[in-house]
Amino acid sequence: MKPAPAVFDAAAARAEFPALSRKVGGKAMVYLDNACTALKSARMSRTLAEAHELWGSCGGKRSTHLLAQEVEERFQAARSAVAAFLNAERPDDVVFTSGTTEGVNLVARGFAFQGPRREVVVGAWEHNSALLPFVEAERRGECVLRVCPVRAGRLDLDALEGLIGDKTALVALARSSNVLGGALPAAQVSKMCRRRGARLLLDDAQFLSSHREDVRASGADFVVFSAHKLGGPFGLGVLWGEERALNALRPAKVGGGTVKDVVLDGGRPTPVWLDAPMRHEAGVPNIPGALAFAEALALLDSWDPAAVRAHVAGLVRRTVTGIARVAEAALVGDPAALEEGSLAALRSAHPSFSVKDFNLYLNHELPGRFVAARAGEHCAHLLHASLGLKETLRVSFFAYNTAEETDLFCAALEGYAKEACR
Repeated sequence: MKPAPAVFDAAAARAEFPALSRKVGGKAMVYLDNACTALKSARMSRTLAEAHELWGSCGGKRSTHLLAQEVEERFQAARSAVAAFLNAERPDDVVFTSGTTEGVNLVARGFAFQGPRREVVVGAWEHNSALLPFVEAERRGECVLRVCPVRAGRLDLDALEGLIGDKTALVALARSSNVLGGALPAAQVSKMCRRRGARLLLDDAQFLSSHREDVRASGADFVVFSAHKLGGPFGLGVLWGEERALNALRPAKVGGGTVKDVVLDGGRPTPVWLDAPMRHEAGVPNIPGALAFAEALALLDSWDPAAVRAHVAGLVRRTVTGIARVAEAALVGDPAALEEGSLAALRSAHPSFSVKDFNLYLNHELPGRFVAARAGEHCAHLLHASLGLKETLRVSFFAYNTAEETDLFCAALEGYAKEACR
């Protein structure tokens, strides 16, 4: 029998994030919009400022003076920190990007579709950042897109196995949905792909906030995620890939720092590309962002992962129970699947219950406080269309959230339903 995980100290975590103690519009904040972005710790913010103030230079692969060498050393240490966070074998398997969106685009634009292997399988629950790059690739005539349906709040794995065939080049799936939660069984999906000779791309943007990814165990060829969803800075992300897979991608964003040489071949300038990661990191990298992200990861590493996962699962479970008490609203998805993730979403179940109005209620009608949630389609238009929904309201959690905050949200839901639907 496994011992129960240690109880997570949310109060200590909250002390790291100054925004949680400020007022907005004169009201104290309950921040439940973490699936969009997590708040930023003081230590991460200090590192970001120091990086600009003290190390505002190109790295040593461009300039070679002493400051550039120091900057390069710190930048590569940040790359190593990300690799360690993912249990990756090599730091050079980490490509720094501007976020999940760019990471998927690098794969979609650089993937070498060959012969009859031109199919890409995606899920009906994908975020637009992971879906649209392949929609555009299909429009360019480079691939054929196939969509795996969602059934009972989860990706339909039986349907997925039927979709992956001899023509499948790539399977690109969210590890966790930004509406339905869940946790895709990556190793199982990887075996499906391997049997058919297909590559696997995992979108971990919504997964890593309360899970840890082990890229050696997952069996994925590529993993993408964004720093800002983990308490890191905006404008930075990661594309992880096995060395062979990364070097097989055509450089999709080209420029300075990506080539060994440019030679004249028959009078034409011809690039000689570097190996990954540099072949995919065109231009001066976001060095301050990388250094700050390493500090954000150090904070995550200081927390017991099992305790964080149990804490966030408990918040989701508490919220699901609260939504179930309100007949005028309905949970979106399967409670068990949601509990595997870090969020819960609801829809209207009464003609007078308006998701938009409830969002306004959360902002303006609670005495002395407001709840930061998100209403709309959450950049998951395909999923909402497949569920027959125009909009949902989503609350999403990070380690610093508390049971008291979930209870306040649930009480607000009951209060709004009584006022709006009486």
